[in-house]
Amino acid sequence: MRKLVLFWVLLGVSVALCAQPAKKTRNAASNSKEAVTERKISSRFNMGLRAYYTAQYDEAVQIFSGILSDAPKHAPSYYMLSRVYTGQQRYVEAESACQQAVKLDKNNIWYQVALAEAYLTNENFKAALPIWEKVCHEFPDNLGYLFALARCYEKTGNAAKSEEILEQLAHLKGEKYDSAEPVEPADPSSGSKVKGIALLRAKDYAEAVVTLEQALREDDTDYDVWAAYTEAVSKSGQWRKLIDKEEDMTILFPQSAALLAALADAFLHEGQDEKAVEYYKQALAFSYDAELTKAIRKGLVDAYTRLGDTDSAARYR
Repeated sequence: MRKLVLFWVLLGVSVALCAQPAKKTRNAASNSKEAVTERKISSRFNMGLRAYYTAQYDEAVQIFSGILSDAPKHAPSYYMLSRVYTGQQRYVEAESACQQAVKLDKNNIWYQVALAEAYLTNENFKAALPIWEKVCHEFPDNLGYLFALARCYEKTGNAAKSEEILEQLAHLKGEKYDSAEPVEPADPSSGSKVKGIALLRAKDYAEAVVTLEQALREDDTDYDVWAAYTEAVSKSGQWRKLIDKEEDMTILFPQSAALLAALADAFLHEGQDEKAVEYYKQALAFSYDAELTKAIRKGLVDAYTRLGDTDSAARYR
């Protein structure tokens, strides 16, 4: 469920969720007008994402604010505004934007995580506490979330509950709990993640794949782990592993040019050229790095050439 929710958030088309299915009484022109509007919003949202991920924060604020002027119920734009404001250290505004996102989409767990983090940053522990309780119920093994919950209990005067959570944290980390030594917050996949990346850098690709798979089992939303994993898989030639994770990759990171290109490479190496073309084209739409774009275009040339479509291949040379 959480992956489906994350899919709509990152894809930027959840505005469609706010619209009711087209009624039979609506005419074709009305449906066409709505479709055009949704496509325009989606296109602008993607521009905003590009600005955010390249740290062009002022431009990102302008884009997401512009979308909300035209579509006041577009929850993903409020969510992204909160992330942009956080990047600008405008924490009060980040909290306000996130509150709006949650108000519009109460079932989106990722909006709630962001709001809880905003409350924590602004030291509003009383408001953060019930959200962290809900989040930790959803993710009972996430060390970072549990630590946040323990901190909220401590700051709101419930020392017993705080120690209970700290004991749970110590158990999950495989350590003996000592109340005299506070448990520091940790990356949910820190052990396997760090070890896996180290193995990758040491060019022990097979072992890196195994270790990073463990990191993904611990937290499959960590982009850095996925990036390392796809590199380790490609270097070890275990392409089938990426294909087996196609759904996870495309739901979690539908706009990551690097991950989409890696998935396309996997399909190309497995002889599924049409699927390779599909993912190379998606990757190309989101690629803003010259070297990656060059590699994607080469992949398209190779795939189209094997399909016998020389005209299409020529377009990407």
